[in-house]
Amino acid sequence: MIITFLTSFGLYLLTMCPTVYSGDSGELTTACSVLGIAHPPGYPLYVLLGKIFTLIIPFGNIAYRVNLMSAFFGAMTCGLVYLAVKRISGLADKESPNLANLPAYLLTCLSALTLAFSNPLWSQSTMAEVYSLNGFFVALIIYLLLLPTFHFLLPAFLFGLGLGNHHTLVLLIPGIVYLLMVTGRRKTVDGKPLFSTLLPSTLYLLPVFLLGFSVYLFMIVRSQQNPIADWDNPENITNFLKVVFRTGYGGIMHLEEKGGFLTRPMNLFVQQMSEFAGNLIKSFTIFGFIVGIFGIFLNYKQNKKSFWFLFLIFIFIGPFFIFLANKPVENYTRDLLEPFYIPSIIVFAIWISFGIIFLIKKNKLNYVLIIGILIFQFKTNFAENNLRNNFIAFDFGKNILKTVQNNSLLFLDKSDESVFILAYQKIVEKRKPSVEIFDCNASVFPNIYGDRYYWIKGRQRTAVRLPIERKIIWESKKNVYYLAENPNYFSDMKFFKTGLLYLLNKKLPAVVFGDFYVLRKINLRYRDKIIAYSFYVSVGNYYLGTNQPVLASAMYEKANKISAELR
Repeated sequence: MIITFLTSFGLYLLTMCPTVYSGDSGELTTACSVLGIAHPPGYPLYVLLGKIFTLIIPFGNIAYRVNLMSAFFGAMTCGLVYLAVKRISGLADKESPNLANLPAYLLTCLSALTLAFSNPLWSQSTMAEVYSLNGFFVALIIYLLLLPTFHFLLPAFLFGLGLGNHHTLVLLIPGIVYLLMVTGRRKTVDGKPLFSTLLPSTLYLLPVFLLGFSVYLFMIVRSQQNPIADWDNPENITNFLKVVFRTGYGGIMHLEEKGGFLTRPMNLFVQQMSEFAGNLIKSFTIFGFIVGIFGIFLNYKQNKKSFWFLFLIFIFIGPFFIFLANKPVENYTRDLLEPFYIPSIIVFAIWISFGIIFLIKKNKLNYVLIIGILIFQFKTNFAENNLRNNFIAFDFGKNILKTVQNNSLLFLDKSDESVFILAYQKIVEKRKPSVEIFDCNASVFPNIYGDRYYWIKGRQRTAVRLPIERKIIWESKKNVYYLAENPNYFSDMKFFKTGLLYLLNKKLPAVVFGDFYVLRKINLRYRDKIIAYSFYVSVGNYYLGTNQPVLASAMYEKANKISAELR
């Protein structure tokens, strides 16, 4: 396990983002730093562990330290898969490793590395996100339940605790219930059916589960102290339950809220399942995918109990979740759903181990084949997952703050990513301390709109926020900036484009922002490209509005090139 962990951790450390990343990274890092409440369901376990990592790691910026946590738990996931494969293969029954069985240990390590090199786990182990920690809990619970003398108490506790990080862990339940049933059919020494004692004993699993799940109580306690990041203010029971169950955010399973998600055209269903299968192929390459399919049949033939346990987990946490989510098959949803594949690829990596072990037993020369598949998988996925020099989110936020003069007000009315990046730079790194920032979505920055604002949408929200913003603007003598697509909310106020922002009632002389804006573009993922596209369009619009057509054309040309890649 140590070799597997160190190899995986070294790889993730080598390719890890050096600072804040796009997506939810900035918000989660900020919540960890200030012990705040992240977006629903609040992710209390992640926030607490992230805070620990910011304290015990003595080097690097805060974002780097939280990124490091993702790398650690991603590598731990690979180590646990090594132990699971070792258990299923029977190698764990040997007394101790020696030269005679060293090839078998190497074989197990190679099997686990197929997971380390897979696209979903690798991508989520190089930045601040909740998914590598979720993978850790999936792998840990699977490993514990594969032990021949397992007890349900510890998995029950870990199940509750893991839900404090991600709700999709509930999809392990069908596999766990299956184990409860088959374990109950066994006979005890005196010939009595074990099920007669096991079924009532499940009642004591509930308190143990609730003990783990009680990590959510952190949110009530912490929210009452009014931390800077206090999403949806869960300091009372009503708000707390809305946050935990993601009211208004797709529910506990991140599903569509509009209803009708069980029905869809047959061609969309086929596309969704094909997309899931395609992600497995992308993760393990076509060669690893074939070995894994072969391994499924071997698992069934060799150990039906472990097969049905793993198969139920795979089906429910993979295709069944994709079926419920019911997302259209397009680039945006591919990027959105990829981290949710991690639990299913953990199971598939175990099945790959069955195929690998069979191939090696048939012919030792197949070691060359297996190592070749691993090298091909590594080379295929390396470029996309190498964030070592990725500063695009950091640069984008820094460019926004460069645009704002000191002692100004800045209202943020744009996508979450922009807000999250600025939250990290303003709250954690303390950049531009004289600038007051207001988040028009009341997410990371302190809420100025009242508790009701969290639960209303559309025109209702606009009717609440505009009078409050107007009052702040009129009572302040500071410059007022908006980060927005078009901030002309007020008929008696006029905004002028100023680089990436809009400035109220003041038109500044034309500037070539390329002279001091920096946007390092190295190895862009999908969300990086969205940031780059937004940057070029916004600056291009400024140049066009200030009669600098040549510069505007150059910006639009770059935006169009990225737009083609986003389709």
